[in-house]
Amino acid sequence: MAPNDRINLPFRWSFVPAQDPKDGSIRWTWHAYTQGGKLAMQSDRAFDSFTDCMNDAKTRGYGQH
Repeated sequence: MAPNDRINLPFRWSFVPAQDPKDGSIRWTWHAYTQGGKLAMQSDRAFDSFTDCMNDAKTRGYGQH
């Protein structure tokens, strides 16, 4: 019988800062790539702080093996 747990692939994560052209503030997004380099997931929005971005990534599997 197959296990019920979902498969957690070993993703490569990238946290990307981008400067807002309107006010110069920095906003953060994250991307998760497969070992083959294909984009597997990305953040749904940009975050005001790196901490908020990191916390969102953790809810999607960042830091879990």
